[in-house]
Amino acid sequence: MKKAVILLAIIIVAAFGINNRSQTVLPPIDDNHVMMSGPVLPSSGPVALMPLIGRQDVVGYTTWDWQVNGPVGSWCRYDAVANGIHSYWMWCDGVSANRNERYNFYDFASRTWNWPASGINCFLIRSGYGSFDYDPIMGLGVPSTHHGSTGTIYTELARDMAPGGGVFEYSAQPIGYEWPYHGVTNNRAIHIAAVEQVFGDSLFYIKNSPWNTWSAATRMANFGDDPMFPDYNIAVSKTSNKVAVMWQLSEDVNLQQRAFYRQSTDGGNTWGAQTQIPFPPETQFTPTYSIVSLFGMFDNSDNLRIVVSDQDTSQGVFPAAIWLYSPSLPSPWTHVYTYWPDTFIPFGVSFYNANFVDRPSVVQAPGTSGNFYVAWERFDSLNYEPITTLPRAEIMVAELTNNGQTLSRIANITDPNTTSKRFPVLGGVKADTVFVQYMIDSIAGFELYTQGRFTFNPIVLHRFHRLQLLPAIEEGNPTKIYNLTLNSALPNPSNFTTKISYSIPTTSKVDLTIYDILGRPIRTLVSGTKHAGEYSTIWDGRTDSGKKAEAGIYFYTLKTTDHSISNKLVRTN
Repeated sequence: MKKAVILLAIIIVAAFGINNRSQTVLPPIDDNHVMMSGPVLPSSGPVALMPLIGRQDVVGYTTWDWQVNGPVGSWCRYDAVANGIHSYWMWCDGVSANRNERYNFYDFASRTWNWPASGINCFLIRSGYGSFDYDPIMGLGVPSTHHGSTGTIYTELARDMAPGGGVFEYSAQPIGYEWPYHGVTNNRAIHIAAVEQVFGDSLFYIKNSPWNTWSAATRMANFGDDPMFPDYNIAVSKTSNKVAVMWQLSEDVNLQQRAFYRQSTDGGNTWGAQTQIPFPPETQFTPTYSIVSLFGMFDNSDNLRIVVSDQDTSQGVFPAAIWLYSPSLPSPWTHVYTYWPDTFIPFGVSFYNANFVDRPSVVQAPGTSGNFYVAWERFDSLNYEPITTLPRAEIMVAELTNNGQTLSRIANITDPNTTSKRFPVLGGVKADTVFVQYMIDSIAGFELYTQGRFTFNPIVLHRFHRLQLLPAIEEGNPTKIYNLTLNSALPNPSNFTTKISYSIPTTSKVDLTIYDILGRPIRTLVSGTKHAGEYSTIWDGRTDSGKKAEAGIYFYTLKTTDHSISNKLVRTN
């Protein structure tokens, strides 16, 4: 890795005196450090929910575990004007007709949630797939959604009548736009990015300003560059009227799927040219953007930042990485994290719109030199749900210092237990306390795809002190950290020789063996002790006796002292 090597501590006690049932000793928690008093998740029962660090508050529940398709929408926002936290999610009680967007509010003055562990519906009819922001002048929550009950899908906005009050007024855009992502600038204008339902799902920008006055829609993407799916996002400034729309071309015929943004400095009245976001400077693989990649913000200097997730085109879907892109800086890329899975995961329709690490979000602490925080979901390639055979996810958070250019701290903030933590979004920072909201899925997978039964899944607001993240280790010329991997054979299928590459994390006895379809060993390629590192070997298509292997299906298995991984290989003699 070019910039840094991240060493995640396995035993947190060794670094901070933390385990999964106790917390580190920190500076006293006062009003600036936000000791919440809302409903706390139990540590035992049907689902074990204790976090590794910090504290979780239940803000509500949902059976609708398919919260978003593309990049993460806005779920929660810390609001200094309202002196609280706005929380938002897609709610359902198990009956699809009852689906709605729900809202809750944490009041710092009373240290309570206004609707403990439940929330209230935002809209009057069946709703879904919107986002959330707040009015920075009045401290009012502003949810969005799309409806489809009248035959044509359309976008609707709601606006709270008082901070945290939960009594909404409404404004509907009558034309068929769906999947609205929106934000509110400091002139109280509401800026929306949505796709047009009828004419090819093209990406448009719409403004609502003043309230209930809708602008004409402005086409965002150049011809042929539309996202054709909700793989876009919007960012707005809370100190000026800057707006940026970002999208990723999910239908790109090239292996490297491109991403773009456009920016307006006058509140959406005029727009700059479409600008391609370059690919991160990966040195180990060929990157491409996924449909769960993009999240933007304007920093404390009112400059655009975009956090992205990318994956490897040469290997198909792995490894995957998180980067922060800062186009105003001379060196715009900051590497945050890379994940090499320990086993192969069959990504596809069953594992819908997901990457090994994905759906990142980013916020900045207040102040001229405020630290940046990035959160994302990471799927554990060794922790599978037995009911659905799908991997479970955890929530990772990193701290970036030096104007977002240096990785300082990083940690998995959730317990890798029998639940799957999904769809995280950072809500902000109050003093040294960081807020992130996500869903805890009792059964990994989407009930909508009949991947297990529906469950009442908690929506939690997780807060933790920044010092509970573990220090990242960076060196000028670091030693690389390896995972246990067994890569796809190249070429595959093969009618002559094929190359098999693998890596091991520690010194270990290693055996790499070819097996036939009946499970009989026919060729030992590697047998002996290897140090941590990356290796490759060639199979010439012959057995241990020197006989040419027949055409058919074979398996090659990498065994170490503690683990075993297998992949399939096809011979076409």
